[in-house]
Amino acid sequence: MTQRRTGLRLAIAASLLGGAPLAAQPAPQQPSDAVRGISESAGTGTFSRAAQSGVPYTLAPQQPQQGCDSLRAGLSGGEVTITSATSLPASGDIPAYCRLRGVIAPEIQFEVNLPEHWNRRFYMFGNGGYAGEDLDAPARRETREAALRRGFVVASNNTGHDAEREPLGSFAGSTAKMVDYAFRAVHRTVEEARRATAAYYGRPPAYSYWDACSTGGRQGLISAQRFPDDFDGILAGAPVSNFVDTMVNYVWNDRALRGSGLTPAKMGTVSQAVMARCDAADGLKDGLLADPRRCDFDPARDVKQCAAGQDGDDCLTAPQARAISAINTGIRLPDGTPYFHGFPVGSEASGPSLPGGTDSAGGWTRWIIPLPGQPSRQFEYAMTFMQNMAFGKPRPDFEPASFDFARDPARMSAVRGLVNATDTDLSGFRRRGGKLIMYHGWADTALTPLMSVEYYEKAMARNGASTPDFFRLFMVPGMFHCRGGFGTDSFDAMTSLVEWVEAGKAPDSIPAAQRAGDRIARRRPLCPYPQVATYDGKGNPDEAASFACGMPK
Repeated sequence: MTQRRTGLRLAIAASLLGGAPLAAQPAPQQPSDAVRGISESAGTGTFSRAAQSGVPYTLAPQQPQQGCDSLRAGLSGGEVTITSATSLPASGDIPAYCRLRGVIAPEIQFEVNLPEHWNRRFYMFGNGGYAGEDLDAPARRETREAALRRGFVVASNNTGHDAEREPLGSFAGSTAKMVDYAFRAVHRTVEEARRATAAYYGRPPAYSYWDACSTGGRQGLISAQRFPDDFDGILAGAPVSNFVDTMVNYVWNDRALRGSGLTPAKMGTVSQAVMARCDAADGLKDGLLADPRRCDFDPARDVKQCAAGQDGDDCLTAPQARAISAINTGIRLPDGTPYFHGFPVGSEASGPSLPGGTDSAGGWTRWIIPLPGQPSRQFEYAMTFMQNMAFGKPRPDFEPASFDFARDPARMSAVRGLVNATDTDLSGFRRRGGKLIMYHGWADTALTPLMSVEYYEKAMARNGASTPDFFRLFMVPGMFHCRGGFGTDSFDAMTSLVEWVEAGKAPDSIPAAQRAGDRIARRRPLCPYPQVATYDGKGNPDEAASFACGMPK
């Protein structure tokens, strides 16, 4: 993108947001450590099937045509400043590589990592939450090194702000930073990464791939929608496609919970009741719901109700049952009209939300129901959005109780145009031969899985019955946000994507596993929506061979 085009986009954005750049922000609230620059990059099984792939995409025969040091002067200019070009030696199984770091004005920090032996492919991973991550954060370093091991050029960026200095949505006082966060940072980093690749190796990438979850999933969808030439293959996990109404939904959930007294222990009781009623409905009693929409559950009917004047972990009061029902059902306007999806049943129980036990509270715990002395993650995200982004100017005095569900969503059209990834016209991406895999956990309590189902179904309606020829959705029973939970959350969808892009092998299923420490507890196929994995009724229920993908009965 030229500086002229960039300036035009910023001018349009400024107009949408009220004409001039937004006023200076109040001092940002201090977020919990859990949401400060949270990173959701590659999945827990990315590249795990690379060695067995029919596409030898780990072969890396291409070598540099010039020195790493020479890139710095050659690539700096205009709005781009290359701050360092460092040759790093091989370390263990990580090959030697050239690490290029720079800044795209105003504040997009980016890096391009160029291995000594290149597989002629470009890999970029995205961001989580409100982004602003340190490029060397442990999760980001792990993802970078995993791709370097396999010979990819690897790029990433911080979307144009530093989360330590501007936590959560406090950066939105700058129109330029808001645009960079919304879509520009990814696109411009792709352009600069391609320039660096062509300069270093004497040729551009043969294939380009995107891989990320959550905000990164939204970034992937926006790339397919707005910049269809940027990637040949896009892996978009749990995308916050309707960013704005997700935040509205968080306000709805907060209002539903106020004064209810719901606790994680009570949600454990609710989880048991859900499974008692619906676990076996998909043909196998295994603690997972193949499709929670098929579960007829009513917390006021199916959970023990507390006696008058009593309360305990093993029962629900009437206000608690109403709160759960409101969160399950989703937003309803004052006249009863459905507005936005709720969170389906089957996600209530606390469990591991990240591998390795680094974040043990998941399900409704932390995301919906706060831990003592802490706000819920939904509340933190919603508050920073409403205070900094929603209405075109800061509203530091915003209170959830003042939100008008009948009127306020319509006042957010400007920010919708920037951050939402709801456009289902994927014709440009399809024409250039792009392939898109989207996945979402059915037990996700950060982003309702029904948002991804809705996007896919609308994309099918818009792009026709042949949509699965380039776009497929995989739902993961029991998986929390991007990973974790009680389902098979370890899978290598990236290898499936590479095989689809480069060999024309569309994924009819994706092998997945659930890990318990160092061992595999169960294996299942993930199936392209609307298919589900159906048990054959006789085999080992922990083995994938006992399941087949097919339409739900």
